[in-house]
Amino acid sequence: MKKITLTALMCGLLTSAHATPFSAGLGVSTLGIGANAGYKISNSFKVRAAGNYFKLSRSVSDGDLTYKGKLRMFTIGVLGDWHCLGNGFRITGGLMYNGNQLNLDVTPNNSHSYNGVTYTPQQIGTVKGTIKFRRIAPYLGLGFDSGHENASGFSFNADLGVLFQGSARGKIKSISGLAANDATTIENVKEDVVKAVNKKKLIKYYPVLSLGVSYKF
Repeated sequence: MKKITLTALMCGLLTSAHATPFSAGLGVSTLGIGANAGYKISNSFKVRAAGNYFKLSRSVSDGDLTYKGKLRMFTIGVLGDWHCLGNGFRITGGLMYNGNQLNLDVTPNNSHSYNGVTYTPQQIGTVKGTIKFRRIAPYLGLGFDSGHENASGFSFNADLGVLFQGSARGKIKSISGLAANDATTIENVKEDVVKAVNKKKLIKYYPVLSLGVSYKF
């Protein structure tokens, strides 16, 4: 009996010695392909460093305008997980460096109004511009980590939250048409594009849905 008890005690000590508060994971989300590294401070609180990346190019025409866009999603930041119930459920908050941006080439096929002023295709030509957002963006969300109470091993996690990236900020790089050197035209085009983007509420409050797998060491 003493031998069994001693063996069980030794196994417990060895398991504890090898378990660490560190974890690492991979996942996919509406922010792109992601990776994170975490440190469990206590059973109620964990901090994570997380990063995401994704690129997409696409051309779209709505009859009046032809768009060629290159979307780059890039975020990296620090998150804190509060396991308020002591189990896998978590409330997450943090700050992200927001490198999300959209590079656009816009070519009008017909006369088009920019910021209330109508221009011909010859006046505009092709507009090259960039849409960016708030560089430091808060994040807030809810999630679940199936392995939060485990000493080590693999676990699955899911999160639903919001990246508060703010209103779009636009920059016109060039206009190739007859009005290429007209400052008023360039400003009107920029204002029109920025207004169109900011009408999309999901831009300012960007929804984040993520699924992933982690390993606790």
